[in-house]
Amino acid sequence: MNQTRYAVVAKDLLEGISSGRYPVGTLLPTEFELCELYDVSRHTVRAAITQLQNQGLVSRRKRVGTRVEASTPKGGYSQSLASVSDLVHLAETQVRSIQSVHHFVADIALAKRLGLEPGEHYFCVSSIRVDQENLHAPLCWTDVYAQDIYSEVIELAEQHPDELIAALIEQHYGRHIEVVDQQVRAVLLTPGIAKSLNAETGSPGLNIIRQYRDEEGGLMVVSETVHPEDRFTLVTQMKREKSTSA
Repeated sequence: MNQTRYAVVAKDLLEGISSGRYPVGTLLPTEFELCELYDVSRHTVRAAITQLQNQGLVSRRKRVGTRVEASTPKGGYSQSLASVSDLVHLAETQVRSIQSVHHFVADIALAKRLGLEPGEHYFCVSSIRVDQENLHAPLCWTDVYAQDIYSEVIELAEQHPDELIAALIEQHYGRHIEVVDQQVRAVLLTPGIAKSLNAETGSPGLNIIRQYRDEEGGLMVVSETVHPEDRFTLVTQMKREKSTSA
């Protein structure tokens, strides 16, 4: 698979950090300077910096810039989804039941947590997913976020409960998902989510945030899914990057 533009930028910045070209404690060039340096869009630069931030290499502060925090990624490995097709296939084995839809303007806290743009208009489709063979134990609660310009997809999501909303946006608006960035963390089920999933409040769960991006690194859709710990196992494959020797 060819690397996306933002992955190429992120890799070069990573090499610059690890080699000392951008020492720990200093600031990376500004977004504008990086756009000129790599001849890419701001979307691409922001996606690259987000990848570095997720690895604990940099931090971002408004009116300060992007500061180098570490010279090597946390853990030393990076992992990715095998393919977008795997996600599409997963959706086809389940049925989405929409619980609510709301439109909103992203505040700073939500934008920071999910990677949205503060002040932009979005909609959120909240749903549960169930396996046809076990309707009494929903698999997960999912909130899907997208810009209001894609709001026509809400009706399509109701008509096609076995298709990803991200895939419906691809089909309806002619956009292409190139990569999906994924963050996984352990959580405790809140009372509301536990009730909807017929699970115990405070029991362990798995929270997965997925950011669906186009080839420029532009954010198309964000989903946040919560699974009870006994209903979903995430299996990934990680490969060590081959070292090059002279």
